[in-house]
Amino acid sequence: MDPEVSDPMEWFQEHLDAAVRACCSNPERRIGYGNLRHEYSRWRRGEGATNVAIIYETPGGSTTQLNVTYDPQTKSFSYLSADLECKVESCDPVEVLHAVEEHVRTIPGKRERQLQEQIGLWVEQGMSRSELFAQLNKLLQAEFLGGRITTGELQRGIQYAIKHYTRTESNGG
Repeated sequence: MDPEVSDPMEWFQEHLDAAVRACCSNPERRIGYGNLRHEYSRWRRGEGATNVAIIYETPGGSTTQLNVTYDPQTKSFSYLSADLECKVESCDPVEVLHAVEEHVRTIPGKRERQLQEQIGLWVEQGMSRSELFAQLNKLLQAEFLGGRITTGELQRGIQYAIKHYTRTESNGG
């Protein structure tokens, strides 16, 4: 962190705002990051703790939230580790921002895995190819921004569906 910065939360907020804007620079990318957004809220008046909620969705509308809490009395941040197994505490806003950015970088992959799981479920339920493609088209046009898919996700989803159907058909299913 820049030694000239006296308020770690102010530094973190400025840089997090810029990082989220960078992931949402156009509508297609905004969807690809699950309508990534964030919100700040104070727990107590005045010098109380600040909670930062970083929120996004996966195809179909499942919402995920990452939280960072800042305590101005100790000038420390806390959040869950990447594996969600333990609480991490740090007084370094750069370290915290890197942890958030690393999580954000995983969003497109999580969205793709979620879409593949949904396609697999549709195939297992006996959905025909035309019904499956109609469902994918609905996700492309969904009104719920974070649950919508990008054209690239649609293309990869169709490729995955075709492979999934080919495997299912060759296995006698």
